[in-house]
Amino acid sequence: MELSFYSKYPFTKGAKELMSSAKVSDEFKLSEMARRRVISAIKDGKIPIMSTELEDSQLLLQIASYAVSRMIVTLLKSRYYINRYAVAEAKRANAYLTRDSDESVLRIARELGIKCDIDGYYAVGFEGYLRYAPKSPDYKLVNRKLVRGKVRLRRAEFIRILEEAVRLKIESELPLKIENVPDRINDSAEAVKGEIPKEPKPASISLEGGEFPPCVNKLLENLKTVENLGHTARWALAVYLLNVGMKPDDIVKVFSTSPDFDERVTRYQVEHAMKRGYKVPSCASMDFYGLCIANCGVKSPLGYRRGAVGKYTASGKQS
Repeated sequence: MELSFYSKYPFTKGAKELMSSAKVSDEFKLSEMARRRVISAIKDGKIPIMSTELEDSQLLLQIASYAVSRMIVTLLKSRYYINRYAVAEAKRANAYLTRDSDESVLRIARELGIKCDIDGYYAVGFEGYLRYAPKSPDYKLVNRKLVRGKVRLRRAEFIRILEEAVRLKIESELPLKIENVPDRINDSAEAVKGEIPKEPKPASISLEGGEFPPCVNKLLENLKTVENLGHTARWALAVYLLNVGMKPDDIVKVFSTSPDFDERVTRYQVEHAMKRGYKVPSCASMDFYGLCIANCGVKSPLGYRRGAVGKYTASGKQS
């Protein structure tokens, strides 16, 4: 039972304690599993889930592959790869939690330090909620019912909160401080480098004769430091860039440093926004979304240095 649980959630304390004393007999198979795990996370943005109805030796290999994969990711020496790996591990945890019992969901919540109980709904302590809630208007505290210091959530919403907590936990623990790396793991890291996409370079864009408003600058800076933007933030930024004349291809490049970047999905969303002719959200809306960071004295981000509006590419050159 515990091996099955730890194979699904290898980031837990119990799994770590288990690996400190457990021995894996097939080190070659272990390194191969870890290598494939990292490649899937970075290249595909996801890690395939596996059956937990396996022999103990196979479950142990799955748990150990997480430990070795963290070493491999560390050896890649890239915050982009670390964050992308963390996103994939968090999505993997979400997939298992969705299928798992309420007991297991609450156990993971306790593991992550999130206070919660169930009484017809998931009641989450507001401090944990504020820390891990996705950056979306749907999750703004003002749109939630708060009862005795706890926020009411549906099961899927709570699991989404846990996914974010898992991502931040894994990101905070990497890179590892490791010495005397085994040759097999070094070799695996070198093999991974040859099978994953090169780390994207942040797009450098600017408005000639003017400046981006502070809210847009902040979003662009977040992307440069390979941070994940919430759905609403991405939509607002894409719509702004479309309205100042940037081409969809260049906007897709701007988002390429996001750890959960999917070119097909991003291109579809940008082109959809262009076809629908969405207007830039007002400053009041940006404030409601939690994206406003300064009082610029305008009613819309597009009104900030309006004279600078024109057609620009991701290299910052006017077309």
